Amino acid sequence: MAVYTKITFEELAHHLTNYDIGELVEFKEIVDGIDNSNFIVKTSKNTFIFTIFESRIDKNSLDYFINFKEHLSSKNISCPSPIKSKNSQTILDFKNKKTVLVSFLNGLTLKAHEDGYYYNITSNHCFQIGSILAKMHLASKDFSLVRQNDLAIKDFENLLNKFKHLVDAYDPNLNKLISKTLTTLNTSWNIDLESFPCHLDLFPDNVFFDENNKISGVIDFYFSANDLLIYDFAIVVNAWCFDKTTFNFDKFNSLLNSYQKIRPFSSKELNFLETALIGASMRFLLTRLHDMFFTPKDSIVKIKNPLEYKEKLLFFINNKILHNDKL
Repeated sequence: MAVYTKITFEELAHHLTNYDIGELVEFKEIVDGIDNSNFIVKTSKNTFIFTIFESRIDKNSLDYFINFKEHLSSKNISCPSPIKSKNSQTILDFKNKKTVLVSFLNGLTLKAHEDGYYYNITSNHCFQIGSILAKMHLASKDFSLVRQNDLAIKDFENLLNKFKHLVDAYDPNLNKLISKTLTTLNTSWNIDLESFPCHLDLFPDNVFFDENNKISGVIDFYFSANDLLIYDFAIVVNAWCFDKTTFNFDKFNSLLNSYQKIRPFSSKELNFLETALIGASMRFLLTRLHDMFFTPKDSIVKIKNPLEYKEKLLFFINNKILHNDKL
């Protein structure tokens, strides 16, 4: 979530007349995140989240995103539900961009420190994340729509080529590390594993916890796609199982054990996990580099440090966590 498109009270109030949700009382920009423009909207009837989809989002995929959330909600996964307009539409145009209005979830995300790292993630958080991720994977099996992941391993090279010429000035050794790792990933990636619709971006800023520190909801499905379930799990490991850039085996064990209580991994999936972890680190190294180089200077958005994922990538390249004596 972020803010790229500026709107006025009058513009939003007029747009909301398309819905039967009462009159606009107030709205507030949400500055966390990097992809779309998001606002908390309070009307005379309720509170909602209003999202304006920006340039990175594939507009042809919006039906997938919206229907996936509805599907998971029907399976008792707590996530935002799209609000239909008076004409029964869920995706509306506003200022020449696509938008959606969704229900507001109670709870708060964990807050990152000023340096961008999370110092407040516990093993209990990781245990809950493992459970909700496994439940989402099981719930997604009968979702009928299909969307290919446009940030899959096969797409990393094209993404890198957009800014490869800028990387050397930022970190002289980074291009060599990226190129070598991409070569390895392209030859070792195993697509013959269980694959269903996945969240693919389940970071701490996309999970709400209630006052009792229990998960109250999962948000931001705008990177969701059909991909390997073990890869989705690897993304979560990258996001939740480090203390800054030091891997925390207790958090990993909590995450892995809680997931497998609900959906046990196959031996093939576990054998592939080391590669999936490297792939997940690479994805966020590349996307953070892209955002650092190309985010508009006048946007209200926090640019996240790419080097965090360089360090995570190096850790997974140099360590085999499933064969560590701390497990």
